[in-house]
Amino acid sequence: MYLLRKAQDFLLWRLQAYGTPSIKKFLWNAQFSEGRWNCLNTTLGDCVYAYVEKYARDGSILDLGCGSGNTGNELEAKAYRHYTGVDISDVAIETAKRRSEDNRRADKNVYFQSDILDYAPTQPHDVILFRDSLYYVPAAKIRAILERYSRCLTPLVSSS
Repeated sequence: MYLLRKAQDFLLWRLQAYGTPSIKKFLWNAQFSEGRWNCLNTTLGDCVYAYVEKYARDGSILDLGCGSGNTGNELEAKAYRHYTGVDISDVAIETAKRRSEDNRRADKNVYFQSDILDYAPTQPHDVILFRDSLYYVPAAKIRAILERYSRCLTPLVSSS
């Protein structure tokens, strides 16, 4: 039974990483609808938040694979001016939008349903997060996607 479950998980991961955008969207929507990722609905105190707040410098954050919008809803509101969350799952995006409205952040948090392999930012960002979504980028595409998104970063200004 254990080996069967491991084989299923591996096949699912392969489809989520290497499948067509419509297959990936279908699988992620199913998982978010079933509540598989509810365990990540609260990540208050996540160790990455201090770094995001430090480098955002009251600026702009791009969160690729944002899921239900934790980062945009759990960071200190004064830590950033604008937050963009991108996820392939429209189920997750709708949850993120609802959370932002509930937290009175709809004016500074925006969300887009898109495969992060295809998403094209329309403005530069001070911080770009991949978090766990990088696990689902095909290995042969990681370098190219990191290089492409790095061109969307605002230059880091020295504080000295």
